[in-house]
Formats: sequence, C-alpha cells, structure tokens
Amino acid sequence: MAGTDSTPADHHSHGPSGTAAKLALTMLALGVVFGDIGTSPLYAIKESLSAHHGMPRDPSTVIGVLSLFFWSLTIVITIKYAWLVLQADNRGEGGIFSLLSLLPEKGKGLRSLPLPFFVMGLLGASLLYAEGVITPSLSVLSAVEGLEVISPDLTTFVIPVTCVIMVALFSVQRFGTAALGSWLGPLMLAWFSVMALLGIRGILLEPSVLSAINPVHALDLARDHPRECFVALGSVMLCITGGEALYADLGHFGRFPIRAAWYGLVMPSLLLNYFGQGAMYLQDMTIEQPFFRLAPSWGLIPLVIFATLATCIASQSILTGLFSLTHQAVQLGLLPRLRVLHTGDHQGHIFVPLLNLVMMIACVLLVLIFRRSMALADAYGLSVSMLMLMTTILFTVYKYRNGWGPIRCGTFLIVLGSVDLLFLGANMLKIPSGGWLTLTIAAGMLTLMWTWHRGRQVLSAKFNKQVLSFDALLNSLDTHPVPRVQGTAIFLTPSDDGVPPTLLHHLKHNKILHQHVAIMSIRTAPVPRVPEEEQVQVEELRDGFFRVRCQHGFNQSVDVPRLTKLAAQHGLESREGSTTYYLGRTILTPRGHSELAGWQKRLFCTMSQAGANNPLHFSIPPGRMVELGIQIDL
Repeated sequence: MAGTDSTPADHHSHGPSGTAAKLALTMLALGVVFGDIGTSPLYAIKESLSAHHGMPRDPSTVIGVLSLFFWSLTIVITIKYAWLVLQADNRGEGGIFSLLSLLPEKGKGLRSLPLPFFVMGLLGASLLYAEGVITPSLSVLSAVEGLEVISPDLTTFVIPVTCVIMVALFSVQRFGTAALGSWLGPLMLAWFSVMALLGIRGILLEPSVLSAINPVHALDLARDHPRECFVALGSVMLCITGGEALYADLGHFGRFPIRAAWYGLVMPSLLLNYFGQGAMYLQDMTIEQPFFRLAPSWGLIPLVIFATLATCIASQSILTGLFSLTHQAVQLGLLPRLRVLHTGDHQGHIFVPLLNLVMMIACVLLVLIFRRSMALADAYGLSVSMLMLMTTILFTVYKYRNGWGPIRCGTFLIVLGSVDLLFLGANMLKIPSGGWLTLTIAAGMLTLMWTWHRGRQVLSAKFNKQVLSFDALLNSLDTHPVPRVQGTAIFLTPSDDGVPPTLLHHLKHNKILHQHVAIMSIRTAPVPRVPEEEQVQVEELRDGFFRVRCQHGFNQSVDVPRLTKLAAQHGLESREGSTTYYLGRTILTPRGHSELAGWQKRLFCTMSQAGANNPLHFSIPPGRMVELGIQIDL
C-alpha cells in the first residue's frame, strides 16, 4: 500500500550516519517547510482581535481567541497533517496531485477517476497557486510594516522596501532548494528560538494567559459572542496557514524530518509566542503590534530586520511547493511543457523560470494595489480553508480504499471536515473585502488546467482518427520500397498505437528511411517515480521497425537519449552517434470543428505555443534532432 511506504528520507540507517542525515534534513525542512506558518505570529493575533470583528477586546475575549489558536494548531496541524495526512505518501511524494494519483485503481490513470474527484484535485492545485501569490505579499508587507513601530516617519518607505525585497526574493530562486535551505535552516532555527524567548518573556508578565489551553474558554467565547466569534474564525485561520506545506514538501525531506521539526521546535515556539502576545494584550488592551511589543526597546530594530528575513523565508515554503506542483502538473498533462530546471541531486529540487517570473510580477502588483497587510489578510485564508477541506475529503477516500473501515473514515470526515467547514464558512464572509482575489486567481488557474486537459483529449482523438496502422505502412513499403540509410531514427509520438504523422511526413517529403526505425511513445504513470527496469518495453516488428513504449513518474524528467540506451538493452538496434530523433511540432488553429468552445480553442492554441515540443523537455541534444511541422485545425 502506497500510504505505508517509507519516504526516501526514512530509508536511512539508524546508525550515526543515518542520524546525521536526518538531522541535516530536519534543518533543511525548518528553512523550507515551516517559513509560512512560522511567520503567522506577525499578523494572526493582531487580525483576530481586530475591532472590525465586533468582539469586545477584554480579558475573556483574549483568552478565548488564544484557546481557538491552541486547538486549531493541535487539531488541524498536529493531528490531521503531521500525524495522519503525511501517511498518504505516493512513493515518498506528497501534495494534492500525489494524493489524487493514489485514488485510481492500480494500473489506471487519472482519467479513470470520477469527475468530482478529478475536478477537486485541479481546484485544490489552483488554490495553491492563489495562496502562492498572496503569501509572499502578505508576509513581507506585514514584517516591513514594523518600520512604523520604530518611527511613524518611516511609513513612506514600507511599500518601496517591500517591492525591493520581493524582487530579490524571486531572483535567488534559481539557486535552488538545497542551496537556499542550507542557510535558511539555521536562520529559521534562530527565528523560532527568538519567538519562543519573546513568548516566555510575555508569559512571565502575565502567567494567567496559560489558562487558554482549556477548551472551555473557546466554547465560552462562541456561546457569548456566536456571530462575532464565527466572523473572527476567518482571522484565526491565519495561525494554521502554511500547514499544508507539511504535505506539499513531503517529497523534499520525508516524514521524519518534518515531524521532528514540528513536534520538537515549531509548534512549541508558535504556542509560546501566541500566548506571550496574549499576555501583552492583558497588560494593555490598546496595543496594535503585539508581536513587536514583546521585544525590549533595545531589540526592536533588530527584531524588525529579523522578521523581514523570516518572511522572505516564509515565502520559500510555498514557492518550493509550487515548483514541485507545476512539475507534476506538466508531467500529468495538466499544463504545457514549461521549462523545468533541476537545481540539485534530488528529483524534487527544481526551478520553473516562467512561473517564478509571473509570480514575482503578480506579488509586486498586489503590494502596490493593496498597500496594507490588513487589506491583504482578507484575501488570505480562503484558499487554505478550501484546500484543507478538499485534502480531508480526498484523504478519507484514499484511506477507505486502503484499510480504514466506514466508521473510522466517517469519524475522521465528520470531525476534521466540520472544522474545515467552519473555517471555510468564516472565510466566505471575506469574499467582498478580499476573498474575491483568491477566487479569481484560482478560477484562472483551474480554467488553464481544465482547458489544457480537455484540449489534449480532443487533439488525441483527432490524431487517432488520422493514424495509419503499421500493417498498412509495411505493406505499402513492400509494394513501393524506399531507400534505407545507415543509422537509427527515433520518432516520438504521444500514441501507443499506429504510425505517427511525423513518420508519414518524413516519408512524404524525404522519401527515405533509416535502416532501423523506432516509434517511441512516452506515458506518465500515476506514481512519482518508475523503476528503471519498468521504464521501457521494446517490440520488434519487421523490416527494421521497432515499437518502444516508455513510462516515467510524474516527478521524473523525460530523458529520451537515456530511454534509448535502455531500449538498446532490450533489443533496439541503436548507437548513440548514429541516432536521429524526429519530433513533431504541432501548429494548432481554432478553425476546425470540435467539442471545445471557441474561447477554449483559442486559449488552448495559445498555451500550446508556450508548451510546444521542446528538445530541452526531452533532453535531446539539438544537433541530433529534426523537427517536422504539422498543422491541425481544432
């Protein structure tokens, strides 16, 4: 069962070297996974006790809100994500697409899924993109606003400084997860330590704040101020945003490092800091920046600088997850073949230049438009609450098919689903004031992925109607033979059967064939990685023709020359210096007749240009490749 497989990080031995490796991964996880949730104290308490929720700012309200924070972190992050959802690893990988890929029956792809589950997976991924645009903007802006605490005269510098930091943040992404995590980890270790010490300082001033651990205080708040408490849940949600990164970044680090970091450092530091901020409110109900007020006067400027660094790191967790998500979407055929660069030895260490550029522009625009973290906070939370609800539903289906009985699944779905629904309902109230931004971004990404998915289906159907059988081709060559030259020709095709149009165009225009001709199809399996011995199947036809069927995991890059070498071990006649690769460049126009709407045709044609067959995607040396253009009217 895939859910019980060990992750790559869990395969280390229990000896000294294994322990050292796990500690190193734990430090890396601190720098990449927990940045987002680790900077929530900058704004979560402040927003939850904001006057616009309508609750009186008095000691009982402060204790009640802190109780909501404590139990939200315990139920949603500690129990749901760190303990349960991390079990649903797809051969070591996590994230919404990995979870979705666990649902089909063995040997079947995503197309075999019921439509509601498939759409749920696409929508969950779309919401992650929305979160990825809002998270850096909100986190960095909230930290830089600490300049106002130092001096009101510095307010005019908040927006320019934030934009400069944004550009710098996205500029360093090309160095990769491993390089960034190696120095981000120690910084986050120091950040969580500072947060814990600040929290302890506040708690010592008002120890009664620890009574918030009792859930009765949260229930009392809901009873005394039911409407206001429900509205405030939309801001309480901010304390668990970033929790989904525990699952999204599973493939980078493994279960043990993520759990060790959460249980051993992150959760205790967060709780201490939240309780410390609550103690500051009990000391003075009029304060507006409780996080920065925890620091002594001499430490205020260093804390603002440190908080700004931490928020840059916070953005790293969501960006790393989005690079992995995009790579998976490309391999699953849900996005065009964007350029993906591998920045380290690990398969998960990747960088997507186009996505990085688009997100940088979007984040800078959000800062310029919204200008205040409070305005952006209303746009935040909706995407996370919807994604968490979808994760709960998909995880329940996965566990039902892999050992959990109806009672256990029902209990999980009712308890965790109810919590998710409460947060989602509260965040729906924020749609007019900012939640619309989340829905707009998510709807745009969902439209792109659904259009690409449907367009590929329509295109495949058109190809299949025009496919000539191999028997017909070989019989034609018997009747009308063509000259054969030394070497091997590899014709790439998305179809497992029939003669690819590229081969027919080659024959039509060049009227010659290589001595050995291989038709290579490449399929993405619904698993992160396919073992090398299962990646290639070779079928020898006759007269020097071969059918080569290849498959790879959705977290593996496509390396056609390497697949050709594997095929040579299975009987294909091929030598590296005498092999030529033929690739079809499909030129699409919206002038044909198909089930796609007119706007979808135009969108799919535009997307196909961005994701046109790229030799870099297939790792084909440019000097060994021939492209043949084929025009198709959709």
